[in-house]
Amino acid sequence: MRTAWRIVVCAYTASLRPPGLAGYQPTLPVPPLSTVYGLIAAALGKDADPKTVWVGYAFTAEAQATDLETIIKFVQGKPSRNKQTGLVESQPIIREFLYNAQLTLYVPDTDELYRAFRSPRYPLLLGRTQDVAYVDSIERTELEPVLSGEVQGVLLPLPPLISGRAWVYRLPTYLPTYPPRQPLAVKPFQIVVQRTQVALTDPPLLHRNRATGEVIPVYEYAQLLPSPPC
Repeated sequence: MRTAWRIVVCAYTASLRPPGLAGYQPTLPVPPLSTVYGLIAAALGKDADPKTVWVGYAFTAEAQATDLETIIKFVQGKPSRNKQTGLVESQPIIREFLYNAQLTLYVPDTDELYRAFRSPRYPLLLGRTQDVAYVDSIERTELEPVLSGEVQGVLLPLPPLISGRAWVYRLPTYLPTYPPRQPLAVKPFQIVVQRTQVALTDPPLLHRNRATGEVIPVYEYAQLLPSPPC
């Protein structure tokens, strides 16, 4: 059993671009762990120590759409200019985004984290600078470990494969805010969007909110580290 803050973060739009992709910009249906830790860092005004700050979360959105954006090309840290006209070079791209997104976040029930989300140090974002989020509610709750449960909008480790309908990606687990910003690990995860019954016993990852019955995975420092070699 562990006590936690249940923090509901909402945004009218969210854009969760998978790492390493250029051109067409898809969005993930659930944010990676590194994005969630970045959100916590923005609230705190400093990096959250993953050795002490565990996280659990579920994510939903009302709809998905596409947006046409113009990006400016940069070369060596400066806008690229056309050699003939001298104008700044730009390129249109299509970017997917989520509408009316909600992140239900569980973190340790410390006073520091409560104060941080009551009055964030920096703007909370779910993607781009225009994907501004706000804290809808904060409440203390209790989480109990369970071996199975019904989940939706969560990130689960791989293996084992939970569902043939899951999205599978290699995603960063934790990314510090200071240079050189190397991820702690990049690991395979499966994103379960639709409501699915799952059973995970090793490690005891799943936890149930005793008040609401919501089941979410809880990630501690050991789950953020690189997987051991085969």
